[in-house]
Amino acid sequence: MTPDFDSLEITGGEPLLHSDYIKNFLSEYNYKAMLETNATLPENLRDLADVIDIVSMDIKLPEHFLNEDEWSDVYEKELQSIEIMEDNNIKYYIKIVVSQTTSTKIIEDIIKDLLPRVNSDVEIILQPVSPISSWKSKKNLFTLSEIIGKNFKVSIIPQIHKYMEIE
Repeated sequence: MTPDFDSLEITGGEPLLHSDYIKNFLSEYNYKAMLETNATLPENLRDLADVIDIVSMDIKLPEHFLNEDEWSDVYEKELQSIEIMEDNNIKYYIKIVVSQTTSTKIIEDIIKDLLPRVNSDVEIILQPVSPISSWKSKKNLFTLSEIIGKNFKVSIIPQIHKYMEIE
């Protein structure tokens, strides 16, 4: 390891599918580690609680699914993952991809669900669907940010991979 090495980021596909490998690797190599996940495998996340330093997790919105039941199942798993991170004092932040048609109601409902579960130091990152230049108005983006900002730290970060044309 060189002096400029800070941490190992574990991402790609869904890394929690490989939680056994990650656990073994990080148990052998005591690196500071960041996990980037969709947070839909809470038990696998629980298995990594003692080897992961920070988690970047998503909360998907109903608009990303074909039906409400599918979204509800995913959302419940995301909330379970949050509880695991809170119970194990794992640092984390939440990313939410939003569009110009994302409803304020769904964001308000999510914030209501998060308030009893989430430490107020947790940051929520809004990622506007790219390209942002295709948005007719950015008013909704700032409205969503204001809703979140009443209770949590909030940032707006574009989907850089799309600007760089990387899939």
